[in-house]
Amino acid sequence: MLVKKKIKVSISGLLSSLLLQFFLFQVLKMSLKSTNSWYFHFVIKVKHILNTIFGITSFSIGDYLYIFLSALIIIWLLLAFINFIKKRKDKITSYFIKILFLLNILYGWFMFSFGLLYNFKTFIQFENPQEKFFLNDYKIVAKHLFNECLKLKEEVSNNKKGEFTVDRYKMIREINLEQNAFYGISRQKENVKVSLFNPIMNKLGILGYYNPFTGEAQVAKGIPDTSVPFTIAHEMGHQAGVAREDEANFYAFYMGESSLNKDFQYSVKYKALNYLLREIYVNDSAYVHIIIKNYSEGMKMDREKEKKYYLRMSRGGSDVFSYINNIYLKSNSQKEGIIAYNNVSKMIVSFYKNQYPSLFEEENPIYGKDFKME
Repeated sequence: MLVKKKIKVSISGLLSSLLLQFFLFQVLKMSLKSTNSWYFHFVIKVKHILNTIFGITSFSIGDYLYIFLSALIIIWLLLAFINFIKKRKDKITSYFIKILFLLNILYGWFMFSFGLLYNFKTFIQFENPQEKFFLNDYKIVAKHLFNECLKLKEEVSNNKKGEFTVDRYKMIREINLEQNAFYGISRQKENVKVSLFNPIMNKLGILGYYNPFTGEAQVAKGIPDTSVPFTIAHEMGHQAGVAREDEANFYAFYMGESSLNKDFQYSVKYKALNYLLREIYVNDSAYVHIIIKNYSEGMKMDREKEKKYYLRMSRGGSDVFSYINNIYLKSNSQKEGIIAYNNVSKMIVSFYKNQYPSLFEEENPIYGKDFKME
């Protein structure tokens, strides 16, 4: 007669398992250098499956999962505390074992489905750390983007006031189709949703986030329309296997820069212009003021709408989120932390140097036939 042996699970064993996972994933990270690896292609297929499954619902399943898991852990902690008061050591241990077992599963799934992607560089041709850029280069690209935005503003969807407005659901479909064409794959189910935590996201100034467990992209409702297409493309970039924040920003720009959809194109170029102006402002604030002063009336309205949105944010809450996000990014191979979001500026300049070298033949980036000085 066979006697089944029970597998004993201990707190120390689960802690060791969590630590072992961490080291194994670090080793795996170092071995995965190229996007041509088996892992990258495997993850893309997994994400396709996740989009097919979770894209069916209009609500965020991942948010409900977060609520359920958080509630479960809190209940276990409370029960552990109650048993601590009652001095039931075996019960306390059982609840901590459950928590650690769950954390092992979640950490393993996160790293395998998304965390390892932080080691990949999708746009390495535009990320040469040895390439030197000068203030002049930033100004040339900024002037070009400024002129592009002026033209596009006359062609995009605007409300009666003249403010840029966009149908987010139509935009999700448009960007999804462009993404599928870009990668040469069959059409995937749209998996972009409004989060259950939308009021909190607006309070903290979070435009969107990606759920690595369900593959759902969350784009906040109520954000400025100028940010909507860019944010959708950014979060869809994560769904396409672009994990790093600077690359996801560049992915959004890259997808929209020559898009046939003028609304998409305006959003990414408007955001790219803002990124560059922030970089230029540190060394030449006067130049930035000249650019902004020459915005068209419509662009000024869009800028004013953005300013009002960010002024409504809770500054304290935004700082706390930035601090937490900074730690998260640094722990996932992005040493720059939240500064990584702004690294897209260098990539944009590199893109234009590679794709449009004739732009840099100008002697003076401030003055030009399309740029009016007052």
